[in-house]
Amino acid sequence: MSSARTPGQSPLGFDASLLDTQLDKSNVLLLGPTGSGKTLLAKTLAQILDVPFSVSDATPLTQAGYVGEDVEVVIQRLLQSCDYDVARAEQGIVFIDEIDKIARKPDSFSMSKDVSGEGVQQGLLRMLEGTIVTVTDKSGHGTSSGSSGPNTGSMSPFPPPGLGPMSHVPPLAGVAPSSIGGSGTLRRGNPLSGAFGPGNGMPGNGLGGNGNGGGSGGKGDVYHVDTSNILFILSGAFVGLDRLIMERVAKASIGFGNPVRRVGDTSTPVDLQAMNVPPVSFPSASSTAESEAAPFNPLDYTEPSDLIKFGLIPEFIGRLPVITSVGALSKDALVRVLVEPKNALVRQYEALLGLSGAQLHITRSALLTIAQQAIEKQTGARGLRRIMENLLLEPMFDCPGTSIRYVVVDSEVAAFKKRPLYFSKIQEPDVEAAIWDDDRRHGESLPPSPEERARAQQQGAVAG
Repeated sequence: MSSARTPGQSPLGFDASLLDTQLDKSNVLLLGPTGSGKTLLAKTLAQILDVPFSVSDATPLTQAGYVGEDVEVVIQRLLQSCDYDVARAEQGIVFIDEIDKIARKPDSFSMSKDVSGEGVQQGLLRMLEGTIVTVTDKSGHGTSSGSSGPNTGSMSPFPPPGLGPMSHVPPLAGVAPSSIGGSGTLRRGNPLSGAFGPGNGMPGNGLGGNGNGGGSGGKGDVYHVDTSNILFILSGAFVGLDRLIMERVAKASIGFGNPVRRVGDTSTPVDLQAMNVPPVSFPSASSTAESEAAPFNPLDYTEPSDLIKFGLIPEFIGRLPVITSVGALSKDALVRVLVEPKNALVRQYEALLGLSGAQLHITRSALLTIAQQAIEKQTGARGLRRIMENLLLEPMFDCPGTSIRYVVVDSEVAAFKKRPLYFSKIQEPDVEAAIWDDDRRHGESLPPSPEERARAQQQGAVAG
């Protein structure tokens, strides 16, 4: 049985007329504490999509005409990441971190202009929505047409073939010596800088740049970049925003039976369903009641009004239709950060101690202790390196030139209750006993490693 299709309709039921619809981008505002993986999330997205990606910091940005970086520098960094290919840059991702640092300052009696706060927000308005941004590159990496070629404006320190030393360059026919070069003199320090400077090269020899003055002091290469299809991801910690959200959604503690909340309490969950606050996400069909509930995060309930109170102008927030947040990493996630990535901290310190002929062994309970310390210090994944440095500072100095072949870090060492354990080459059985005893004494279980998960999947496939 075949169903009849209407004209202009594809076999899959997709209306062909929708192919002519113009699709617009949706810029993203990413909220979350430090060390929660905001930058890594955007960088991984760009790697998967295979698009140019640049990271900029909003702290040094200022309004045009003032000391500091103009907002156009974020597009220039995007061009640099793709070797000044304008077509690829117009489909890239721009990540601007510390966007909360350009919040509007509170009204005060100061007569100075807020050039690093509200002025930067106003400068980013047209760029976020989509406009033609003019970028001037004075480093001479490309040509004015926006494509890189063999002549990049770089100067060769040697004279062209056949000319010999610069002191014997014959004058050009019909050209006065004063008209050669930008300054009219031949300089000994850089012979070609005056005679064949940018924009004044000799005809036919390919020297002298691109005619736009790609070198220092010239006009530079001019690129025109359309930001209509560039995805902007803005992120920041927004310290203090959770208090503004709780003041809006938390129920008043007046009357009998109402909960009493401390001032500034942002960790205790509240019954948002009774307050008619819309949920952030709905539970999936695969989730069960036994599964671990997600921790309460006030940033999940961010509204534009909260951001306006924080210091962002309404025009700026209106160009960020997607407002999302990431929570602090859990203990299991921090342990995976320690052991799983290619640049995992445990692997790095194993390599460092391996240069001295020593092997590093960290028990599972010690990894959990390290992760718990990072959570208590509220430093996220970035704080793991500080803890590891403090733990392994003495072993990295004690191991070189000694008989130490094994360094063991158990839970008590990770809690800074005792020094790391050292073992020689003939004490290998004692190393295994110390690791096994520590894991058995604490009874801690870690999330399975990638090898253990792969082994479990293979066993399940064989059993099936």
